[in-house]
Amino acid sequence: MKNPYISLDIFSSPKTEKDRIERAWENFISGQNLVSEVRSLTYQSWERSIRHGVHPTKGRAPLVLSQDEIQEYQTTHTFFSISESLLPKLKESAIDSGHLIVICNHKGELLYLDGDASLKKKAENINFAAGTSWSESYVGTNAMGTSLATGVPMQVFAGEHFCQPVHNWVCSASPIKDPATQKVLGAVNLTGIWDVVHPLSLSAVVSITQTIEEKLQSQLKFEHFLLLEHYIETTRKNPSKIVAVLDRGHQVIKASTPWYDKGWIDYNNRLINSLSVCSGTEGMKDGWIFESVPLYHQGFPIGFMIHAISKVKPLNKTGFSTKYSFTNMIGKSPEFQSVIDEAHTMANLDLPVLIEGESGTGKELFAQSIHAYSHRSEAAFVAVNCGAIPKELAASELFGYEEGTFTGSIKGGRAGKFQQAEGGTIFLDEVGEMPLDLQAMFLRVLEEREIVRMGGREPIKLNVRVIAATNCNLKKACEEGTFRKDLYYRLNILSLQVPPLRERTGDVPLLLNHFLTKTCAEIRRPPLKIDDQDMFVLEQYEWPGNVRELRNFAYKVAIKANGNVITNSDFPKEIGLTKRIINYSATDHTHQKLNNKEQPLILTNPSSSQEESVNYPTSLKQQELHMILMVLNEANGNVTAAAKKLGIHRSTIYRKLGRNTKNESLSNNNG
Repeated sequence: MKNPYISLDIFSSPKTEKDRIERAWENFISGQNLVSEVRSLTYQSWERSIRHGVHPTKGRAPLVLSQDEIQEYQTTHTFFSISESLLPKLKESAIDSGHLIVICNHKGELLYLDGDASLKKKAENINFAAGTSWSESYVGTNAMGTSLATGVPMQVFAGEHFCQPVHNWVCSASPIKDPATQKVLGAVNLTGIWDVVHPLSLSAVVSITQTIEEKLQSQLKFEHFLLLEHYIETTRKNPSKIVAVLDRGHQVIKASTPWYDKGWIDYNNRLINSLSVCSGTEGMKDGWIFESVPLYHQGFPIGFMIHAISKVKPLNKTGFSTKYSFTNMIGKSPEFQSVIDEAHTMANLDLPVLIEGESGTGKELFAQSIHAYSHRSEAAFVAVNCGAIPKELAASELFGYEEGTFTGSIKGGRAGKFQQAEGGTIFLDEVGEMPLDLQAMFLRVLEEREIVRMGGREPIKLNVRVIAATNCNLKKACEEGTFRKDLYYRLNILSLQVPPLRERTGDVPLLLNHFLTKTCAEIRRPPLKIDDQDMFVLEQYEWPGNVRELRNFAYKVAIKANGNVITNSDFPKEIGLTKRIINYSATDHTHQKLNNKEQPLILTNPSSSQEESVNYPTSLKQQELHMILMVLNEANGNVTAAAKKLGIHRSTIYRKLGRNTKNESLSNNNG
């Protein structure tokens, strides 16, 4: 047979071929390596199935996705939303030809299955249903699993399936590939009883996947257009920047001339190997630093902007410069990434920015990153702590003074912080601490874009961008009369809310590993590790001092730890207390039965004696349950608020609590 991807051609007898392949399968299972009896693709897949440890007679597809997870996948993955528009017609064709139409993801997990109702019932007998995984590693040779493993279309007929319970079926699948990355996104599959086998079934799914890939290609072209817009906007605002913009597959869409002159881009229009930098990283070559910044559209990544920065940079006139940029940002949580995206957008808008957040969240890091990414990056970045300047010196510090204004004043006068920041950025930290009389002067600077030095008469024009930060509630301060409303609204044109560390899901391990690596290098000790159970405790701790407190924690444990593994005995007392609080079993909780009205889930805290007596959760399921219960407690039992914070659906909380707790009954509700 010329086509290696189909099981049999139109001239073959399905019944004869079914019997022949069944014998070949029996020979293989009994240890006879008769390669010539089946197609090479089938034989290779059988061998992989053996290596995966799949049982040839008892292998069964496991249920791995809940309905919530299927729905989430359908709504967040582009390839499925594109496929969805084709499904009504595909379903009609499947029913007419005696097949089921199936779509799976890159792991072989079934996201959609439909077709003839009686055929669906038969399929359920072999656990062929939405949410199950038909990866080769679970059920051996099958059209979807094998096409995903090989990256090519595949028809699998009767006994070619590795697991005997599937020998009465025939499947034809074709993988869907991302045109940008060439990675397999999933597959389209037609499944029926063995006697409906036909080579055109494989042709049909190949045609379907080609249609899907053409639509993905059209979307990629739109992404390229957006990336080109990013490039044009960046170079228009700062022609001196040396940048390249890449798509998701690291294909160069547009780059400044030096990228080509210096040989940083190869003949395939890709970065040379030594410059393969990924999202949020930096590389170095020949005295140049390369910073990579991810670009997004409607929350989805579309590519990267890479900045080439000369390592040897002349100091600006004032000597004020930044130490940090967006590449120094550590955190992958959606809460943190969304703020980074906002900050990127604000960088070149040249309007005042107000950064709000608790102490220790990294407000100055954001301020410096905005400046470093803006067209003012070559000019000064001047930081002023408004709470640390003595009241009587504040005006002269900010606005400067003329000669003779004060006894002992410098000859010729002195430029204030605003003048020192000329052409660049002034960062006013703790702006809420600024005295009221100074606020009036500051407001005038913002409105008129000029200053008058203390003791002077002539206004001096300014070209300075203002970024302010505060850890207090400025709105409340306005109501209390300690901060001017007109100044607040003048400052709050662009605003960033930096989330506290306790709201940054999954970022504690990333940050801690970074700080531990850095600390161990500083104090010259071997690298330290921390086990999953103790890391879980740290993730539940509130971190009132935020990232600053976590950094200090890294120093403390690095100095205190005796071995190469950090244990809870190395933790400070306040974090040890957190361990005792979360260390209780699910049976220690009671709740109110929920009805259809919004009402909190009441979780009763254990007594201190209970806290000390129970064991720490040892399995991932227990840890997952404890995390849900902790977040519910923090949300005062409000399931909606807890689900939002955890990033899962409300029904997922009900299901997991119902599965893991005893003597509890939860009914669906609006909470």
